[in-house]
Amino acid sequence: MAFSKTIRSAATAALLCFTMLLSGCGARASAEVTVPALPPLPGKGDVRIAVASDLHFDPDNRPHGEDPAQAAYNMELADALLRDAREQGADFLLLTGDLCNGGRDYRHAALCEKLRRAEAAGLPVYVLPGNHDLAPVTQTAFAALYADFGYDEAFSRDPSSLSYCVVRGGLMLLMMDTAGYETGCIDLPAAEAPDTGRIFFSENTLLWAENMLRTAREQGLHILAAGHYNLLPEASRDPASESYYLQNGERFAALLREYGAPLYLSGHMHVRAVYQEAGLTELLTEYLLGYPTAYSVLDLSDAGIVYTPRRVDVDAWAAESGQEDSHLLHFAEWQQEELWRYSEQNVEYMSARNPISRREKADAAAFFYRVMDDYWRGTLADERDAVKVMPGAGPFFRCAEGYAYGWWLRDLIDTASPLLKGFTIPWK
Repeated sequence: MAFSKTIRSAATAALLCFTMLLSGCGARASAEVTVPALPPLPGKGDVRIAVASDLHFDPDNRPHGEDPAQAAYNMELADALLRDAREQGADFLLLTGDLCNGGRDYRHAALCEKLRRAEAAGLPVYVLPGNHDLAPVTQTAFAALYADFGYDEAFSRDPSSLSYCVVRGGLMLLMMDTAGYETGCIDLPAAEAPDTGRIFFSENTLLWAENMLRTAREQGLHILAAGHYNLLPEASRDPASESYYLQNGERFAALLREYGAPLYLSGHMHVRAVYQEAGLTELLTEYLLGYPTAYSVLDLSDAGIVYTPRRVDVDAWAAESGQEDSHLLHFAEWQQEELWRYSEQNVEYMSARNPISRREKADAAAFFYRVMDDYWRGTLADERDAVKVMPGAGPFFRCAEGYAYGWWLRDLIDTASPLLKGFTIPWK
């Protein structure tokens, strides 16, 4: 399929979304908002995989006051995710990096306790490191901490990195360490430090990966690859993009194509996105701690892979576990109201430099909210024509002149992919 780019500038878009998703939560908005229904999932195939990313688990970040940020509920949202994945019948869960918000051993240990309880309840978990997971924890310490979640049950481990391979039935999971952490944490005996940058696949890791891919082809196994950093977005291939450029990423993508791996799973950007280029699809799973608190569901059968986005049912978890915090008990509604409040705040901020009337501000905020909400629902491609003729479209772009939101929302509307609400791809 042709290359489909969801966002123009990965760095800018991620920063914008990061600002929105970590915004504090305050009083309930006066405007009426609609909570999206949880999307129906397709019939269970041979294997169902839950994929989550960027948990940023941090027991030190807890709710306080009347205006907590969503990220302060990180421990509760981790529990809600594990419950939801189990309720949806996932055979196992993949966590594609940034497990913790800083590589402190006690944070990892606290998360591991939750993962052990999930496994005891029948949900196996496999993890990957992200750029926030090491320092001061080293590679060796990370593998020891997560021994029960991939490393001790690996079919093969790369001696040069934290990459490993798991074989489950007819499926090979190629779990790739994309680095991105401080070079002082690299302590595996055969590890290589990068020549340039800190996000990289080393030569030895590429050799190991090709050997695994060759083994999969010889054994007739389907291949599913995952890593924290991205392969196909423009920024991941631009050496000037310090926080996104993945050294040797294009070579690894070429290996996936050569050996018939149709899908690569990643995170890092904190947005849901789908990229396709030259027969390879990349699925970015969004940041768990921001709107809409979602993960990816993959149904695998001999026919191929079906992807469905899934919003975590935090409300159900909160009721089931006896929570008393009203934010958790009405989490979906709270998130919708926060998105509306964020829309109003940004229009107000931008209109200070580019004045519009009070009525136009209200219309512009409704337009902003609708675009962002449709994007996260995956329906923006279907709603493109309706969104463009909303009364607030003109006022919004006038007040957003000179601000990143102006070109970014225009780009979202023009390039939104229908694949964001789900897709099916065949094995090769």
